[in-house]
Amino acid sequence: MRIGGIELGVLRGALRTAYPARARWSIPTENIDLRRSTSGELDRFLANNFYESIEVTWRDKVIPGSDSAGDLRIRVYTPQRLNSDSGTLFYIHGGGLIFSGIDTYDARCAYWAQQSNSTVVSVDYRLAPENPFPAPLDDCIAGLRWVRDHLTTGKYLCVVGDSAGGGLAAAVALRNRDEEIVDLSAQILIYPMLDHRNTDPKSGLTGPLITWTYADNALGWDAYLGRTADTAQVPEYASPALAQDLSGLPPTYIETGTMDIFMSEDIDYAQRLIRAGVATEAHVWNGALHGFDYFAPRSRLSRIAWDARCSYIRACSSI
Repeated sequence: MRIGGIELGVLRGALRTAYPARARWSIPTENIDLRRSTSGELDRFLANNFYESIEVTWRDKVIPGSDSAGDLRIRVYTPQRLNSDSGTLFYIHGGGLIFSGIDTYDARCAYWAQQSNSTVVSVDYRLAPENPFPAPLDDCIAGLRWVRDHLTTGKYLCVVGDSAGGGLAAAVALRNRDEEIVDLSAQILIYPMLDHRNTDPKSGLTGPLITWTYADNALGWDAYLGRTADTAQVPEYASPALAQDLSGLPPTYIETGTMDIFMSEDIDYAQRLIRAGVATEAHVWNGALHGFDYFAPRSRLSRIAWDARCSYIRACSSI
């Protein structure tokens, strides 16, 4: 089957290969520890089937965290072919705000570094529910301040994130605008998790191959927001879709898929950025599921998406 010229069957075939791990992960549960252990199994499967980036070296550093956090770990990835047009990507990993970390994202961040020819800094922010909002965002801001002070010699500095990390990246861009921390070249939001209000599950995006479900989403947001989740008091830094003023944000690359539960909120955010005068490049990949590029990295759709991302980053060197 083809959708928009993209081989959806390839994507679904890859998902079925991963499905034994995914099936155990997606069992509805409020047990965060169990969810983390089973998601770790899936992360290891995906990492072992992802590209190996042999031209990238990495090192861990421990940096000062926010005032209440103590130390914070970051991982710096350096491609061998850095040149005068290279820059830095400040990367924020996904995981629904409740699992994953810089170790499980190792292969992906190395690939970002190699494909975009950028230094990548990945931040090991604290997770909910043990550390609800604003702790994860505060950690990301602390990481951004470290990058500002140590790695701003390249042509560009972009904040990048996928899924929950995409939502945090959007929140970082908002806080950075308001606090004037550093001059960001762009925010790059990969199928970001932006809106705690959760799209109506009656939209038709259901079934065993939906890789991030409405139940998963509710669990992540409830853990992150804690007692504020069901009130009108959720801050816009916690749920960026609530932000009333999007003007003054950096140029934006945002992408989503037609089989991703975040499609509506991502498209809405892109449209609002455009109306606010923010230079915005938006992609809606026909037939794409959440995390398609990690479940099926060698599919045609994934290659097209990676090319679009890296082309955008290369253009940042000329801004």
